[in-house]
Amino acid sequence: MFTALSLSLISVAAIIFFSHRLLCYLRHFQEGNYSRRQFKNWLLANGVYDKKGSLIAAITALMLELTEDKHLVISLAICAIGAIALIWLSRWENDPREGGSGRLKATAKATAIYNLALGLYSIAFPLVVICTYKLGAGRDIACYWLVVIVAIQSSPIWIILASTILKMQ
Repeated sequence: MFTALSLSLISVAAIIFFSHRLLCYLRHFQEGNYSRRQFKNWLLANGVYDKKGSLIAAITALMLELTEDKHLVISLAICAIGAIALIWLSRWENDPREGGSGRLKATAKATAIYNLALGLYSIAFPLVVICTYKLGAGRDIACYWLVVIVAIQSSPIWIILASTILKMQ
């Protein structure tokens, strides 16, 4: 039961965090006129990767490793704190839809890319968690927080994927 609850917390927090981070990346994608090539070049040229969310996930994984899964209630509490921190971070940062001239404009194209990317991620992330469980991670909750780091770093890829799918229509 503790494992299922922990994995549910992780999945919900990762999806909420992604929903905000997606807006941040989408703003840059929009500024480049939705050019996938220009967006990839911007990512590579600026060494863009998420530091804050990944740090929260890494610290949570480390804290879970230190408890060695001996105390399930403590592990669940650490997992909940990590999930809350990830959600809080996504709400604390500036909303790219608000603010100055560099804000995200809610165009039909931006909305379609956002909705598709969020939908794909919301299906894929829980599936990856389930596969990680089935491949042997089991009750090692720290392992799932490492999966969160990979998922966080994949955020820009979901924009490119959604844009490519929409362009094929």
